[in-house]
Amino acid sequence: MSVSQTLNEILNSVLVEHPNVFLVEAKHEQTSHEFVLDGDEALGIATISAIGRSLNHFAEEQIPAEENYTIDVCSPGADSPLKLLRQFPKHIGREFEIILKDDTAMKGHLTNVNGDQLSFEYFTNPKPKKNELKSNISIRFDQIKKATIILSFK
Repeated sequence: MSVSQTLNEILNSVLVEHPNVFLVEAKHEQTSHEFVLDGDEALGIATISAIGRSLNHFAEEQIPAEENYTIDVCSPGADSPLKLLRQFPKHIGREFEIILKDDTAMKGHLTNVNGDQLSFEYFTNPKPKKNELKSNISIRFDQIKKATIILSFK
């Protein structure tokens, strides 16, 4: 079994102990292995560190000492696109930039997640007037090409 396969299996067993944490993406490049994790709630550095320590501990036990590899366990950056449906519920109320698979783009606030349906409230006019009403749209997750949170520093 390759180092990347072994690390994937170890991580899966470690995540059993953290049911609110899930793997977003595993990147394996030669001897470098990166695991991007997210959580159903805000994911703190203490949790990421604990998972990283467990992963390293079990890797040292299961991977031959002559193998050369590095492991990085991290969370998605604040400006990283959301990749999994499971990432959306904790972001209800936040503003998103959405690009659909047909390349339609929109900005709106996530108002609800129901199954694979994401509901957004948005202005149809990119520069809305003061008294303009918002519109609502429901989008199936599989219709989204890219969804990025718009960071606000207000």
